[in-house]
Amino acid sequence: MKTGFDSAINAAEDRGERALERRLKAEKRMSVALVTACLKRGFVISVSDGEDWPVKRSENKAEILAALFSTDEDVIVIRTEDGVKAGWFQLIYGNDGHDVVSDYSSNDTCDAIWNEVLRPLSDKIEMAA
Repeated sequence: MKTGFDSAINAAEDRGERALERRLKAEKRMSVALVTACLKRGFVISVSDGEDWPVKRSENKAEILAALFSTDEDVIVIRTEDGVKAGWFQLIYGNDGHDVVSDYSSNDTCDAIWNEVLRPLSDKIEMAA
């Protein structure tokens, strides 16, 4: 499955920039885990790149992942199938990779996704670096 990260990862590999390659792969891994966790919980996802909404209320994982990483940051908004907003996650690219999720809604839904999926993965990526 092609993502918005893939061309940047390939370019970093081609230039021999191993640190950049590792960071991009970590950001991709965290982003894929986030999207997967949200979709498994039955949410639809919208993506804001700060200027536009390239994806609105989608369940299509490939479409969502392709929209990520087109700018320096994205916001993923999750909604129930009937349109009720359940929360959001802010992704900021370019730090260490494991910390790509820089903020999220403080509610039971987003806290559960963070605590059950994202924080353990972030910790694992950080320890491997």
